[in-house]
Amino acid sequence: MNNKLFGTTFAALLGTSVLFFGLSQAGTYVIDEVVFPTKGFGDQTYIGPYDVSNLAEQDAAVTVQTGVQGWYDQALVQIRLQDAIIPFPLEAIEFNTDATLTTAQNGSKNELQFDVSDESVGTFLHQQFSPMSFNDEQITSVTELIREHLATGRKEQTVDISNALYASSSALEMITNVSFNNIETTAGIQNLMFALDGYVINPLTTFSLLEFIESVDIGLVTEQDLTTLASILYASVLQTNFGVDERSIGPTVPTSVPLGFDASINRKLGVDFVFTNPNTTSFTININGVGSNLTASLSGLPFVYSYETTISKPENFSFKTIKQYSSFVEQKTIRIKTEGEDGVQVVVLKNILSGESILETREVSEDFYPPVHKVEVHPLTVTEAAERGTGSTDGTGTSTDGTTGQPSTEDGEGTDGSEDGTGSESGSNDDEDNTEEEPQYDKGGNLIPSSKE
Repeated sequence: MNNKLFGTTFAALLGTSVLFFGLSQAGTYVIDEVVFPTKGFGDQTYIGPYDVSNLAEQDAAVTVQTGVQGWYDQALVQIRLQDAIIPFPLEAIEFNTDATLTTAQNGSKNELQFDVSDESVGTFLHQQFSPMSFNDEQITSVTELIREHLATGRKEQTVDISNALYASSSALEMITNVSFNNIETTAGIQNLMFALDGYVINPLTTFSLLEFIESVDIGLVTEQDLTTLASILYASVLQTNFGVDERSIGPTVPTSVPLGFDASINRKLGVDFVFTNPNTTSFTININGVGSNLTASLSGLPFVYSYETTISKPENFSFKTIKQYSSFVEQKTIRIKTEGEDGVQVVVLKNILSGESILETREVSEDFYPPVHKVEVHPLTVTEAAERGTGSTDGTGTSTDGTTGQPSTEDGEGTDGSEDGTGSESGSNDDEDNTEEEPQYDKGGNLIPSSKE
């Protein structure tokens, strides 16, 4: 009897224990899986650049947080606005672990979630890009753009906010303005103005003047017309952050364009003017002429910095006079073969300014125009009787200034060794030694053998 009672009691207790254990396990399952489920990630799951495949949510959180901490130690986030690139402070960026994990999807590449406040972005913009102004809508757009770039988790990245700030054409401004005076407005220049006015230079593109005139019906234009337009475009480009890829100067000092801005064009030789727009925004060329005044400007989104071109004081190089001799020039006459012209050199500098402060000075070019030497053609021989009244000619070919009428040397100077081809000692009838026969030359400048030989 007692054994049966014991068995019944034990069975009752065992059943009760099993029931309570089952209920506790079921409650734990309900709590863990239904009320507070534990999330895990499957194969091929990435959060930012971090692999969280087959990890529980807690383990994935540790992996991502450790990776982001290393990102903070090495990251470089820069904000670009037109021509300025400024580092963004990492302390204004906060990683949001909960938002990152809750939005992550299995088997896919997921983004990191960073919090950046409009207030911190607005403060950064006003401090770093002054005196430019930014409204609330622009600041919000920039903040969202920064978050999008941070979501990739790249350690080094540059966020270009130019287009986000200036989405409307109302932000366009005239950023350069150059005028050339004393320009002869030819039909060719008018054709070029008509074709170029309003031309848009797209972002990150290169402009070639020769390629441009081949792509449009330009009409009749001369090399001088092209050079004038290229020169004023060059002067405009120097007031921007554009890069000049190809530019040449002419062989002589320019007369129609200012020194330092000469951009020569020669279609036969392929001499071109080429520049590149490095910005992510476009610019428009505007050209017009009134009378003898030619004006060119570029319109677009304003730059953060300003650009100032300066030209050094011209350094002059005097020309020399080269004397040549010819039997075809009449006696007592001098024929001018080439008029002389002084040479000039100028140095072109570009100052990059932030407000009134010069941040950097760059040497753009050294333009050197060599002197054009004057060339005089003199008669080969001169009759001394006409000058000295002796009534005879000794046939020595001596010039009236006492120089020997010999052909010029390689550099066109006289054979007496002086710079201008004249001599103070040679060819004089007052030589101390008159016993030695002087050399004789024929009309071709050839030495006549001496009678003593």
